[in-house]
Amino acid sequence: MRDGRGRKAVGMQQATGAGAGETTRSKKSMMVMILACSFLASFAQTMVNIALPDVADHFGVTLSMANWLIVGYTVVAATSITLEAFLLNRFGLRRVFFVGTGAIALGSALALVAPDFPTLVGCRLVQAVGTGLFYPTATSVLTTISPKRLLGVRLALNSGAIAVGLAVAPVVSGLVLTFFGWRAMFVVPCALAAALMAVGFSRMHDVRPRQSEKVDLLSAVLSLVGLGALVYGLGEITHDFFPAMAGLFVGAVVIALFVHRQLKRPNPLLNLRPLAHPRFTIGIGLNMLGAMVSFSLSVLLPLYYEGAQGLTAFFAGALLLGPVLVNAGFLFTGGKVYDRWGIWPLVPGGFALAVVGLTGVVLAAGGRVTWVVVLASVAAYAGLGFVTAPSKTAGLAQLPSEMLPHGAAINSTFVQIANAVGSALFVGILSSDVLHDTAAGLSKSAAYAAGFADTMMIAIGIAVAAGALAFFYARALHKKR
Repeated sequence: MRDGRGRKAVGMQQATGAGAGETTRSKKSMMVMILACSFLASFAQTMVNIALPDVADHFGVTLSMANWLIVGYTVVAATSITLEAFLLNRFGLRRVFFVGTGAIALGSALALVAPDFPTLVGCRLVQAVGTGLFYPTATSVLTTISPKRLLGVRLALNSGAIAVGLAVAPVVSGLVLTFFGWRAMFVVPCALAAALMAVGFSRMHDVRPRQSEKVDLLSAVLSLVGLGALVYGLGEITHDFFPAMAGLFVGAVVIALFVHRQLKRPNPLLNLRPLAHPRFTIGIGLNMLGAMVSFSLSVLLPLYYEGAQGLTAFFAGALLLGPVLVNAGFLFTGGKVYDRWGIWPLVPGGFALAVVGLTGVVLAAGGRVTWVVVLASVAAYAGLGFVTAPSKTAGLAQLPSEMLPHGAAINSTFVQIANAVGSALFVGILSSDVLHDTAAGLSKSAAYAAGFADTMMIAIGIAVAAGALAFFYARALHKKR
């Protein structure tokens, strides 16, 4: 009997060990899938930044209208982010994964045959659902499946996967566009999403029990309509003043209704109560301003390289690769410096370096000295890398622990809003300048160079104002520390 019980005990230990090993392998496999989703999300979001001139020429639309391939994407992504928590709790990770990858695959496949520009924009909006779901889902899942000692490393890996997607997208898309045309760009995310779906069929599973929740669809509609009207108004303000002003008015009213509804509901779609903490709000605001300038720069630089310098989309994307990778490196370094020394003088210094870099970009762009523009943009991206992560971390640190999830959701949503607003404003101004200057007799390349310089001056103004705010904010937190 004792031998039998001994054999049984050994068998149970072996089974338990095998189960634990299987669980460990499953979590590692899950982590790889999540990192791949983050890469795909960032790739899909920025893949058309390099293609705006080609799309505008093909469909006969202005640059600001073509830019709806980007700003419309970010608006839908922001709305999807607010829905992610409900979808994950109600339907589980597996279904959310297939919705996200399916949206990117479907939107990409339809874009291959889109007959007109509005249809192409619609295809991008479908893609955006995947990006909006994957960004917060990655953080949520990694937090759930990771032991505390590995959480920081895995979240850093996730940030790295997003950064690699942002860096690779312009090069890959530019290469495909240059040799096969802009439609062929959509083959890449379609193939990546299809491959992920095939692998995920056996690898993806729910990581926590589902919950019965009701979604506030009216809030989601208000968010989508309000942001859409707002970015339309900003993008068209220099083209059609009165329709743009109407868009801004409608956007402001609808967003006010959205905010009022969130504050009144016991379970809001986006809990805005953390914004009552001023130091959190300022930190997230600084992060938004840094992200706005950084994202807009990734849209404007390819327009300058292609429009003013006459470079191919591939070379324009290649010239963007180095600066974006530098941004990723300084983002990581900035996080380590913040952990050791805090926000002072890191964030004010980051904005100061960004101002120096942006000023160099303006001066070099006027003389069309490409290599100086690249080096100056490296400095600007480096400075912005010192800004974004520390500002977000400092802001979240001002909240009580029970508000941290809501603060993180606000940050993710507001960064997408900042990307949409900045891209709409800057590209709208650039497009208006190009149309005005070419009508006045300037060559297309000269008009692009002049318009780019004008938009960069606005970016410098934003960076200077943000740097001044960061100076007093960082000093206050440093004295408190």
